[in-house]
Amino acid sequence: MKRWLIDSDVLIEGERGNPAFAQWLKTPGEYATADIIRAEFLLGVHAVPDPAKRQRGDQFYRDRIAPIPAFPNEAADYETAARMAGEARRIGRGKPSLADALLGAIALRTGATVATQNLKDFAAMGIAAENPLVVKALL
Repeated sequence: MKRWLIDSDVLIEGERGNPAFAQWLKTPGEYATADIIRAEFLLGVHAVPDPAKRQRGDQFYRDRIAPIPAFPNEAADYETAARMAGEARRIGRGKPSLADALLGAIALRTGATVATQNLKDFAAMGIAAENPLVVKALL
């Protein structure tokens, strides 16, 4: 079974009602996120000017995101994250954020694949990542 570590952009697609999100969560696998991603999602929710959209985002968080287990970060993850993001930026391969780098460090340590739409920045850090919302064509 594949071990997934979910990025905020995939959670946002779930909140927006993307049917691929619900379908993906039905596939066999282990699903987790990280506390930094929970905070990143909630930051976006609280920044929305429309009260109804804020309410919808908050409800989605409580119903769908809060129950998802979180892989804990360890102190060494911050050093790994800073190194990976710094190297990717220095050699011009991408501009990963600190949150993405921390998620990548956790994925590296736990053997998880990052579920994200931001494949470029994770590839720049050498982190296994896939976009689970893309429907793969049958050959």
